[in-house]
Amino acid sequence: MAIRDNYDDIINMDRPWQKDTLRRHPKMSPRDRAKIFAPFAALRGHSERLGEEDVKLMRCRRTVLSEDEAAILSDKLLQVRKGMTVTVMYFQPEAENGETGYNITVTGTVINIDVICRTLKINTGMTNEKGAVDDVVKFDDLLDINGSEIIDIDKYLGIGDCEFSEYEFSE
Repeated sequence: MAIRDNYDDIINMDRPWQKDTLRRHPKMSPRDRAKIFAPFAALRGHSERLGEEDVKLMRCRRTVLSEDEAAILSDKLLQVRKGMTVTVMYFQPEAENGETGYNITVTGTVINIDVICRTLKINTGMTNEKGAVDDVVKFDDLLDINGSEIIDIDKYLGIGDCEFSEYEFSE
């Protein structure tokens, strides 16, 4: 015997309503009922906070670039201009002298390159109540930088494959 068979006699019946119940609680239209279940942010900032928790899980030690990696990064940084769209990976320390922190990757438009203060300012499109929030990255914290306009340094400088002839030195 199926469970459904137990309710065959009442399954298609209308819900019983008493007159005083309908007066106090009128039947809701399907459209109004849908509004009740519409998504809303019950806990403002909760999803952002969860995102912060994910970042904490990715805590790491500062990466020290080799001389070759630093030279490649320097060559890429040489090509960066104001207004370019770039993707930057950098280390953000937890404390002022901290060797632990987070590797952060952002994509945005270069606003300023300050060679004296050795910083790169990028607009990622993030805003708060005060306006646009720009990322200011120290050159020493840079790990990588990429963009569609950043090419191999030899092509950028116009250096092709050169054939060097052997020089004879006379004494």
